[in-house]
Amino acid sequence: MPSIWCALRTFDAHAEEMGGIPLESPQFFLKPWAALAHPPLGCEMMLPPHLIEVHHEVELVLELDEHSTLSRIAIGLDLTDRNVQSIAKKEGMPWTRSKGFANSAIVGNFVEPPIGLVHLRLELAINGEPRQEASIGEMSFSPVELITELSHWAPMEKGDLLFCGTPSGVGPLRCGDHVQARLLSEDGTILSEIDLLLA
Repeated sequence: MPSIWCALRTFDAHAEEMGGIPLESPQFFLKPWAALAHPPLGCEMMLPPHLIEVHHEVELVLELDEHSTLSRIAIGLDLTDRNVQSIAKKEGMPWTRSKGFANSAIVGNFVEPPIGLVHLRLELAINGEPRQEASIGEMSFSPVELITELSHWAPMEKGDLLFCGTPSGVGPLRCGDHVQARLLSEDGTILSEIDLLLA
């Protein structure tokens, strides 16, 4: 069974907005494979009813091959139960409940990666309002550096996904929100996208 690896604080501005400090080396957490969702464009998506405040985090997602090297890329949303995460942080407890609920790892269509990823851009809009936007070149650790660090110790296998971390601008999602996330090439071509309505 593949794993969903997630890098954190890879954009310094996001680390600061969450009250943290930039990391000196990559750090990761896991989501269960059952949290993964591949919604078709324009669909409705339900979130678990127990959630109180869910935050969006738009990210580049890497799919790895049997050699733990980059195979394909996509746009992704790492959803977070922010209330539960905040409590866990204060108590020094794991974040699993805040990150591992159903449909908390949303991924768009996968595409072949271009040569070099630094010029790719992430965009997220809620109800047509821009919320998050950044270039992959702004990351404090490149996607290749994340893969390299992970491969030093992690039991990786073909089909593993790596969420590469989110830029600043994270915020709440609400029932009825129209969520649009895009991964863009340097010339503005849409490579991968998510378009859904939270029901």
